[in-house]
Amino acid sequence: MATFQKKLLLASGFVALLSSAVALPTQAATVTYDLVKKSTLTNVNDAEGRWQFDGGEVYIGNTKVGYYTRKKRVSFGIPASVNKSSMEMTIIWAWGDYNFTVQGSHYFGTGTEVGGVSATSSGFTAYEDATFAGNHTSITITY
Repeated sequence: MATFQKKLLLASGFVALLSSAVALPTQAATVTYDLVKKSTLTNVNDAEGRWQFDGGEVYIGNTKVGYYTRKKRVSFGIPASVNKSSMEMTIIWAWGDYNFTVQGSHYFGTGTEVGGVSATSSGFTAYEDATFAGNHTSITITY
């Protein structure tokens, strides 16, 4: 067996041993952010579709922790029967230079929003690769 193959076999064995020794969490963590709209939902039409914008305050329980800005994009290329848009929302933390952004879809029939966390500042790196679900009044991040 060649030296390179021996090293590769040894390295893969070490990785297997290490991964069995490291305990992975058995349950995902979640946090829910309550959204209180402070601006009027604004529609802006253009040749391709419609933008919708709103913003407001973000709470965890009774504590205001920041602000949000949300935009939805309705495309005239998607049949009206689908009744969905893309959605992006950034939570801007009230203290420090911290924020995170979620992206996904918004279903106009129920107000349901689902997707993933797409960007984080240094204070929210635990949210990288997280998912979210919610509606116009709250979102829950699962990480």
